[in-house]
This record gives sequence, structure tokens and C-alpha cells, in this order.
Amino acid sequence: MTDIDILTLDVGQIIARHLDPDRLTQYWDLLMAENRKVNLVSRETSREAFDRMVAESLMPLDLLSSDFDSYLDIGSGGGLPAMILLLTGRIKGETWLVERTQKKTAALGRMLESLSLQALPIPRTFEEAPLARKFDLITLRYVKLTPQLLRRVLPALSPSGVFAYYSRPEFDLAFQNATVVSYRIGSEDFVKSLTLFRR
Repeated sequence: MTDIDILTLDVGQIIARHLDPDRLTQYWDLLMAENRKVNLVSRETSREAFDRMVAESLMPLDLLSSDFDSYLDIGSGGGLPAMILLLTGRIKGETWLVERTQKKTAALGRMLESLSLQALPIPRTFEEAPLARKFDLITLRYVKLTPQLLRRVLPALSPSGVFAYYSRPEFDLAFQNATVVSYRIGSEDFVKSLTLFRR
């Protein structure tokens, strides 16, 4: 396991590097409309808070130089990070969005269609999803990573694939091929982590 010194995340800069502002606003509007029907994010989420979540969602792309021919997101919810990563154009191939809640899966489908994004929402748990292929990028956010879940995720990576977990696991990573990136947003004192796993 490798730890990287604490980075400072500039929300505006990372968004500007990766996203068309009009497309981002379109997603924000769709998310807020869907959120009135299905609980996708907190009802109190402001545009400023949303932009912070977007910037954090983009962190793997800031750290990894390649594009991805296949992508799997586990526990997709309202689409963070998956919709954001798709909006960058860096995901070039097959995309699966695994979300166990049927209403959220339906909302994801409507937003994908409105944004003309190609992805397959799968209304199952990750454990139930038929993993018939390998993925270049796998993401997990807002779901706790356990050793059991990690043992299922890593074999689903392609030989050069990366698994991005938007936190720091609570178990020992001594024997894992993992890099922990710690960061703070702007001048805040609170430090968060992103963990990148490779096979």
C-alpha cells in the first residue's frame, strides 16, 4: 500500500478541466427534478455542495491518464460518480450501473436518455450481478467497502484495470496493491481519502 501526501482539491479547476459547464448544469437540473420523485441525494443539496461532489467524483480521472474501454459503478444511486465520469467522454465502451433500488435504476435510465449517455442500469445488488466481463474502471462511492466485497471486486478488473473507492477502507491494506490519496477541499481542515486498487 502507498500513501500520497495530502492534496488540495480546487473544485472550480477540476470541473473546468473535465466537463462542459452546460452539460453539467443539464445533469444538475435533471437530478433535482428526479429527486422530487425519488430520494437520490439529500433534499437540502445546494448547487455548491453538488459541485463539490462533482469535483470529488472526478478525482480518479485527474490521477489516471488513460481512457477506459469498460466501466462498472457499484451502488449508483443518483449517478455520482458514474454520470459525471460518463459526461467527461473518458469512458469509451460498455458501462454498467449497478443499483439495487428499482426506482433509482429507473431514474438513472431517464437521466441517461435525456443526456444521450450510453450505459446499462442493472437493478440488482453487486453480489447478484452476473459479471460476465472484466472492467477497466470500477467505482464505489456511498457504499462501505468490506474485505468480502473487495474480494469480489478485484477479479472483475481487467489486467490493467483500476478500482476507485471514494474513501479509505477501515481494514488493513498492507498486502493490497493500493494507493491512498488524501485530500482536502480548498482551505478546509477536514481530510478525505480516495483509494485506488489494482490487481
